[in-house]
Amino acid sequence: MILSAALFAAAVIASATDVWEGEHAVTWENTLKIEAARFADMKVGDKLVVDFKDATGEVIELHSNGAMLPGTRFAHAIFSDQSNVEVFATPAMIASLQAQGLEVCGQGFTATKVWYGDGKESIDANTAWSGFFWMDEWSTLEITKNCFEGVDWSKISAIRFYSEAGRTDYVINVMTKWGDDGKLGDQTTMTMTNDYAELNLSDIDMATALGGTDRLMIQCNKEGGSSFNFTQVELVADPAAVQTATAKAEKTETSIYTLSGVKVKDIKKKGIYIVNGKIVSVK
Repeated sequence: MILSAALFAAAVIASATDVWEGEHAVTWENTLKIEAARFADMKVGDKLVVDFKDATGEVIELHSNGAMLPGTRFAHAIFSDQSNVEVFATPAMIASLQAQGLEVCGQGFTATKVWYGDGKESIDANTAWSGFFWMDEWSTLEITKNCFEGVDWSKISAIRFYSEAGRTDYVINVMTKWGDDGKLGDQTTMTMTNDYAELNLSDIDMATALGGTDRLMIQCNKEGGSSFNFTQVELVADPAAVQTATAKAEKTETSIYTLSGVKVKDIKKKGIYIVNGKIVSVK
């Protein structure tokens, strides 16, 4: 058993990539900046970790290119006994880190190390946010608007909010701002399963809803059950949009004909062909 534990620890260490190490007392005026090249080998699903010491109960935020890092949430509260904060790399996060780098912002801690390594296998191109956020009594997860960077909402039918609740009797409010005019759905209008709560977008213009805000808020109350973690926000592709995209792809399939009008699958010898309506000479 001891040997197995040692081998597992070695495997974890071997999979980690250090991007910075030292001591940097972070304030809003004295942020820690790490260049984009340090994230060149980072993969979707990797866990990004900022280790720190001397926490005084304030906050840490991860930025990129002067804005919140996609795939993160606002104001991670930190506590005196806390030594790190971790996030999981979504496609939008990877794109931003590899283009613009990372800026560690906040107040009340000294950064000691930044690294990434093995994380979650469940994260893919449809993942907007992934992590662990404790939902208790009216807790609110606030994820950044740019978690949805580049999303074509015409191709998305729903958003799923995954949790470890294992039940459907909790209260959930999905909002772009406080007040009824910012509310997109709740447990009475959403599909509730033991794995996720699903917000149907058929009557919601998400581009407009997010247009005047910088975040999407997911508020929960545990009601009569136990507290639980929210773990992932996933986009659900619209089946009709997928079929349309497939049909368009089939229509644009390469067509090849000889000058005599005979259709061929591919070009195997020299000659003149008509490829997608254009004359091509192969020598």
